[in-house]
Amino acid sequence: MDHRGGVERTRQIITLATLSVLLLPALYLFAQQGEGREAYLRAQKLQSEGKLQEAVQIYNRLLEQNPNDVPALNGLGSALVNLKRFHQGIEAYKKALAIRPGVPAVELNLGLAYFKAGEFQAAIGPLRHVLAAQPDNLQARTLLGMSLYGMRQFREAAENLEIVARQPPDNSQLLFTLAQCYLASKQRSQREKALAIFRKLEKDAPQSAATHMLLGEALDATGRTQEAIREFEIAAKSDPVPPQVHFAIGYLYWKTKRFDEANKEFEAELENNPINPKAQAYLADIYVRRREFEKALPLLQASIKQDNQIRIAYLNLGIIYTQQREYPKAIEALKTAIRLDPSETDSHYRLAMAYYAAGHPNEAKAELEKVKQLEDKSRRDLEHDVSSAASSDQPGKP
Repeated sequence: MDHRGGVERTRQIITLATLSVLLLPALYLFAQQGEGREAYLRAQKLQSEGKLQEAVQIYNRLLEQNPNDVPALNGLGSALVNLKRFHQGIEAYKKALAIRPGVPAVELNLGLAYFKAGEFQAAIGPLRHVLAAQPDNLQARTLLGMSLYGMRQFREAAENLEIVARQPPDNSQLLFTLAQCYLASKQRSQREKALAIFRKLEKDAPQSAATHMLLGEALDATGRTQEAIREFEIAAKSDPVPPQVHFAIGYLYWKTKRFDEANKEFEAELENNPINPKAQAYLADIYVRRREFEKALPLLQASIKQDNQIRIAYLNLGIIYTQQREYPKAIEALKTAIRLDPSETDSHYRLAMAYYAAGHPNEAKAELEKVKQLEDKSRRDLEHDVSSAASSDQPGKP
C-alpha cells in the first residue's frame, strides 16, 4: 500500500531486530598457544555463560600482553557487541582483520556487528567477502539478504534469501522477510509469491495478528482488496489491538471510495493513538471531500507537525487555503505536495488553480502542461504493461 510507508518501515525494523541472531565468537579457526591459552578458554567459557563483562576484562588483559592477539580481538569484539557496545566491538574486529586480513570467521562477525548496529550498508561488504570464500555459508547468506532488505534493495535481498529458504527447517521470520521483498516488487508474479508465503504462515500460526496483517497487504497488492479487508479485520480483533490496524482497514476503504466506513476506521485508530499523523491526514481528506474544512484544518496542521512527509496532508492544506483565498499559503503547500511526489496529477492541477486565482496565468499554464504530460506517460505505461502481460502469456518458441 503506497501510503503506509511508516507502517512498513516499522515492521521492517522489527523484522530485522527479530532475525538478529546471537553473535558467538568464531574462534576455533585460531590455535591460541602459550600461557595465554588458559585465560582465553576461561574468557570463552564466561562468554558462553553470559558473563560478558568478565570476559571483556580477560580479553583486555590478553591484549595488554599481546596487542596482535587476533583470537582475543575477535572474542573481545563478540563480547562488546553482545553488550550492545557495537562500535567498540566493530573496532576490535577491524583491528583483527588488519593483522590477519580476509579471515571469514572475523569478516562474518564484523558483518553481523554492523547488522546489529543497524548499519546495513556497512555490513554488506564483509558479508560479500565471506561468501566469496565460503559460498555455502548460510549465516552469511542470511545476513547479506537481511542487510540488503534493510537497504531496501529488495530484488537482490530476495535472491539471497531464496537460497537460504530452500534449506530446512523453515524459519518463519526469514520467510516473512522474503515475502516482504516479493511484496515490494511491482511484478504481479512476485506479489503472488508473497501471497503464497503469507498463506502458509497463516496456516502455521492462525492466531498471529502480524500474519493476518501481512497477508492482508499481500492480498491488496494483488488486487484482492475485499479479502485484504477481511484479514485486517481479523487482526483488529486481537488483544491487544495491533498498532495501525484500523488505519490499514480505513485506508483500504478510502482507496475504494467507501468513505463513511473509512471515516469510522480512522476515528478508531485515533482512539487508540490520538497522534497518528496518517490517520489524521486521511480523516481530514474525507472532511475536505465533504467540504467540512473547519474539521479538516486542525487535523492537517497536527499531522504535518508530526510527519512532514505526508503528501495528501499538504494537498488538502492547499485546497483549503485556496478556498480561503490565502493563495501564497496554498501555493507553498501544493509545491510541497509536488516535491513529495511529482508524479501525482492532482497536486499539479490544484497548484494550477491556485496560480490562476492568485493572478499568475503563466505559472498556471505550466502546471496544466505537466498534468497533460503525466497523463500521457500514465497512458503509455499502461499500454506497455498490457503489452508485456500479453507477451508473457504467449507460449515459448520451440
